[in-house]
Amino acid sequence: MKVNQYKTAKITAALLYFSYSLSPKVYAEIPFNAESPLQVYSLHAQQKGGNISGRIVNAEGKPLANVRIQLIGVGNTVSDKGGYFKFEGVMYGKYELVISLEGYENITQTIEVNEENYQFVEPLVMQAARHHLDEIVVTASRLAEHIDEVPSSITYIGGKTLDQQRQINDNLPSILMQKVPSISPSEESQNNFIAKIRGRNFLVLIDGIPQSTPLRNGGRDLRTIDASAIDHIEVINGATAMYGNGAAGGVINYITKKPKKGKKLSSSTYLNNSLSLVRPNETYGYNIAQVFSGQIGKWDYVLQGKMGRTGVVRSSDGTVVSPFYGLGETKSYNTLAKIGYQIAPNHHVEVMGNYYRSLQDSKYIGTTGKFGESPAIGIPTNTSINGGTPYNKALHLKYDGQYGKTEANLSLYYEDMNTVFETYNQNYSDHKGARLNFNTPFQLGATSKISLIYGMDLLKDHTVQKTLKDELVTPDMNMNNLAFYVQGKVNIGNDWILKGGIRYENIRFKVGDLTKNGKLTAGENNHSDAFVFNLATRYNKYSYLQPFASFSQGYSIGDVGLILRNGVPLSKIDPKPVVVNNFELGVNGKIDVWDYQLIGYYSTSKKGTTFAETSVPGNYELSQVPQRIYGVEFVANVKPVQWLTVGTVLGYMDGRQDLKNEGNFKDKLDNSIISPFKINLNVDVKLSQQWNVYLQYLHLGGRNVFSPEEYNYGKYPISGYNLVDLQTKYKYQQFTFSFSINNLFNADYYPIHAEVRGATNEGRYYIKGSGTMASLGVQFDL
Repeated sequence: MKVNQYKTAKITAALLYFSYSLSPKVYAEIPFNAESPLQVYSLHAQQKGGNISGRIVNAEGKPLANVRIQLIGVGNTVSDKGGYFKFEGVMYGKYELVISLEGYENITQTIEVNEENYQFVEPLVMQAARHHLDEIVVTASRLAEHIDEVPSSITYIGGKTLDQQRQINDNLPSILMQKVPSISPSEESQNNFIAKIRGRNFLVLIDGIPQSTPLRNGGRDLRTIDASAIDHIEVINGATAMYGNGAAGGVINYITKKPKKGKKLSSSTYLNNSLSLVRPNETYGYNIAQVFSGQIGKWDYVLQGKMGRTGVVRSSDGTVVSPFYGLGETKSYNTLAKIGYQIAPNHHVEVMGNYYRSLQDSKYIGTTGKFGESPAIGIPTNTSINGGTPYNKALHLKYDGQYGKTEANLSLYYEDMNTVFETYNQNYSDHKGARLNFNTPFQLGATSKISLIYGMDLLKDHTVQKTLKDELVTPDMNMNNLAFYVQGKVNIGNDWILKGGIRYENIRFKVGDLTKNGKLTAGENNHSDAFVFNLATRYNKYSYLQPFASFSQGYSIGDVGLILRNGVPLSKIDPKPVVVNNFELGVNGKIDVWDYQLIGYYSTSKKGTTFAETSVPGNYELSQVPQRIYGVEFVANVKPVQWLTVGTVLGYMDGRQDLKNEGNFKDKLDNSIISPFKINLNVDVKLSQQWNVYLQYLHLGGRNVFSPEEYNYGKYPISGYNLVDLQTKYKYQQFTFSFSINNLFNADYYPIHAEVRGATNEGRYYIKGSGTMASLGVQFDL
């Protein structure tokens, strides 16, 4: 039988060759079957030429079969079960090779055949396409799983989207504002003081390393790494019980670049230049980034470096925006190094180090603005104005192993950050800790299974605020956390998913002595604990309708340093964990060319936090009262044709509080907590295989719910604004050229944070947003 198949294959090949000699154009369109005994096809047997051969694998190094390999203008073939392919008798010359497979990103390479054999020394690695939810793998719940198995709201910002956004505006808070439904709008400054998710404080991580400084909010945790060092971003929307202190509103986890397996050297070089189109004078800025990645035997690596500088920021009328906490005239640097080693087939160890620096050096000084009349602007000065993040240093040792059916993950980390608030004071914060996580699966009958995730976290958090002369502003604050958690995930058949878990945290708090204005406030200790849990379910039977429901708790200690710096004893503020309850109902699905997610949420807290400026400008008092926040989120994408994708991101929230603590929630929440209505509309047009155009529109609504007599921090009216951004890209061989315009129509507006602060702090935060900025970039991939 095999002999007959072989004879048949030979006859088929002869007929194909004869037909090609008559009509090569027809031949080039004939698909081949990888299961056929004949895997190699002679294309130009009558002419002198060479052979092309190679192997195709996925990101994990596993061979890919039935991959279509097209040699433009010549013909095509497919890979066999081992991932191998071959062309024979190809005329000498240059060709474009296009490799495609459903569910993977296309590979396009230019090759030159000038000898008998052209062989790809390293396997060609295909990266999984991330167009649909079920193709995305996240680690948000400390278990690698497809996003459509997570019974709660997660926003995933993939590498392509991240690159696209950072070429428009590389400020990470601005990128998150465009893609995360219920995150606070970007402050367009070095700070993210009012940044919240669903009206609550969130925790920022880099590969699981805490960046937030909850004991004294430094307001820089969203800007502790450069976007060029990030592979993708995972955002948990709403309180989570899995990560501990600070995750009352959710978690933002920056996942750094990953090594490209199967290739010894992969290189990406990026250069971007930016300039104001309103008034170019002094506004030129640049970014240069380089990423090396690869695998050599059992070793893998990523090396990233970035340096950049921003010019003066000008508003829509060309006026210099006040540099107070601004992003103008700022030099930034980032270096990432990851070295991994495959100890054994199921055991891998990795060391990661990241260094970030962003410092402002402005020739301008900010004036004081007058709310509703005139913004704070920049005027020339002989004094250098400095502010930013002098350093953020992170070191991470990670081990992944398999013991029988159990997966084990151990992370040891150290993070050290210094943030400077212009000529006023600075924060020092460092974290040391360990995370030990296990995942053990069990089979329940023929179709059901359970995964048990369990482990412990250890964290030592030290934070202190000082003047620029190193005098204490707050006492030394130390917090030691030891936590244990267990999470169960049950797959009932192919349709139902149930999740539930608990986390217990033991917290020891120690505050040192503080002497201010001749008055000594003695240090104190505090011991408390936190117990939070979560429960969720999801039904996945129908791809077009996948409902889920979840309840999760998160907690935060709160910004105790803001009160302690006024000489208040620790025992007077009761720094116990503030627990937030988050209820969530949602549904997502895919209908033909559509995919969507619709979510409603409701969160409660007995000690929600609000601030108000006192009679002394820049000093704030804190109050904690019961609060309720509720809202709706909607994300959708539609691809009616191959060359067009249309998407939207929508977020709406509101809430009430009980100022008298009488059980009557009739008082409005202020604008530092409740973000205005937001909608992002975006269109991606693929004009050709190499050229695409992207357009996005952002609308932030107004909110005016307080009378003029109540005006204070967070109670000034929000006017809202509209922004339009444009980007176009063209790919030529290994080069990708991009041109972007941020604020295309030169909108005249105040960022939300400027109006949240309003006239507080003498109006120094009352600034206008940036006018039209253009960016021209080029990327070279090797």
